[in-house]
Amino acid sequence: MSSKEGILQTLRFGKFAFIEQGIFSWTSPAATLRFGDIGPIQYKSHDGKTWSGNLSQKDQLMISGGNIVFMTSESSEYGRTLVYQEQLSRRKSGFILPEIVARMERAQDDVIRAGYRGSYLISGPAGSGKTTLAFHRIAYLLQSPDTAQIFSQDNVITFVQDEGTRAYFSQLLQELGIHNVTVTTFASWAFERLNIGDCTYIQRPNGVDEAVDSYELEKLSALRSDAKPSSKTGTFSILREIYATRMSEANLAIFDQQARDRVLDRYDLTVLLCREQGYGGFTKEEEYFEQKKNFRVQRHKQVVPLKYGLIVVDEVQNYLPEQISILRSCIDDATQSMLYVGDLAQQIFLGTMRNWDDAGEALLDDRKVVLDKVYRSTKQIMRYIQDIGFPVSVPEELRDGADVVEVEIPNVEEQIAWVREHVASQKPEAQIGILSFSADTLSALSQAFTSHPNTHVLAIHQAQGVEFDAVYVVGADSNISAKTSEERAKIQRDLLYVALTRAMDQLYIVGGRTLKGIL
Repeated sequence: MSSKEGILQTLRFGKFAFIEQGIFSWTSPAATLRFGDIGPIQYKSHDGKTWSGNLSQKDQLMISGGNIVFMTSESSEYGRTLVYQEQLSRRKSGFILPEIVARMERAQDDVIRAGYRGSYLISGPAGSGKTTLAFHRIAYLLQSPDTAQIFSQDNVITFVQDEGTRAYFSQLLQELGIHNVTVTTFASWAFERLNIGDCTYIQRPNGVDEAVDSYELEKLSALRSDAKPSSKTGTFSILREIYATRMSEANLAIFDQQARDRVLDRYDLTVLLCREQGYGGFTKEEEYFEQKKNFRVQRHKQVVPLKYGLIVVDEVQNYLPEQISILRSCIDDATQSMLYVGDLAQQIFLGTMRNWDDAGEALLDDRKVVLDKVYRSTKQIMRYIQDIGFPVSVPEELRDGADVVEVEIPNVEEQIAWVREHVASQKPEAQIGILSFSADTLSALSQAFTSHPNTHVLAIHQAQGVEFDAVYVVGADSNISAKTSEERAKIQRDLLYVALTRAMDQLYIVGGRTLKGIL
């Protein structure tokens, strides 16, 4: 680029700063030039000074193992040109179209650098890149000179869905240079806050077993009732007194067995946390040091309110409004920085977020970004999902792939046999996902594929947030029913949407009826 004085300069930006080599961090103000068009440009430095000039050439490189694997170039003399692209990893090669990446980054850079104060929502369908965008925002807030004094790795916490996701997200943050941010689940955090160490946690699927849904709906009703907080002591004694006002005798008997098993679920933890919050909020113990007159240092401990500078909630659509309210009570007043990531088309649990007002949250329009395009799956997969009634967009830039295969096989044993035969023809390196609603079907499928290391048999609830080269959805038609409550019907449809959007390259529907015929 050249300055207004006509002086030519070359600016280099990378994942990390290497000042000796003249490479600046991607978090620096000047790095916004990466997304500028050829021609007049300007940016503001940290001291508020505006720099202007003319961008004459821009090159983008991806370097792996010391080798250039991807390079584009554009200038005032020629448009953006793909100079070189090596075949990348299987996960990325499907959608790493340079033009798409450029457009996504240009829009997303503004999201990453948005002001830190206040809540922010990143929403979009599966495969739209919302989680990647959220983690780059976390890295920016922790590494940018503008915000590094406000956010530290000690006052940022990220909530994920399960232990598998926890490990994956911790790795993602480490790749962005963030090593000590707490990544946890709401259940683990709740156990710690409540000082419960002798119980286990259970997450039941909804929309599958009507008896399970009835049990949990009665718990939800008790949670949202006006019943006075229990004066009893003991985790299960407190819960039983509260639930007894809303539960049938049959469901109370189920709870009593749950108490004997020392098992807690999301409603139990939320009820207990709301009770704890009513007694003055959440606290933590921290150390501080006192300098004595004899130059000796004495260590002390004190109890202080539990406050975070930034709270990140992934898959926010799976949280009860009461859980969001509890987390919001722990945010520092100086930042009020909540970062929500999710897709309201994937609400697969009862009683979860439908209205931000229920959680006491007011999101401004300029603090919400909706990513409406999916680049992970093929055109054929997205068109199939659209054809059976889901409101998804099908970008023209999507790559072509195999047609979606839908087979009608009424017998479960024959369905499993068909899947086994077809999976055997897949490439050995392909990651295969076999998904089903039914516990019995899942058990039979697990036994059939015990010796397939790249084949993963999962309940659809477990598959949220993961992806596979090929997905087999088995017996979905047997779980979708018109004779059910509106909320259960929505959960069943959302579960089906989750299952279909796990596929990157190939999608197979195996059941007694076609989904198009049912939906």
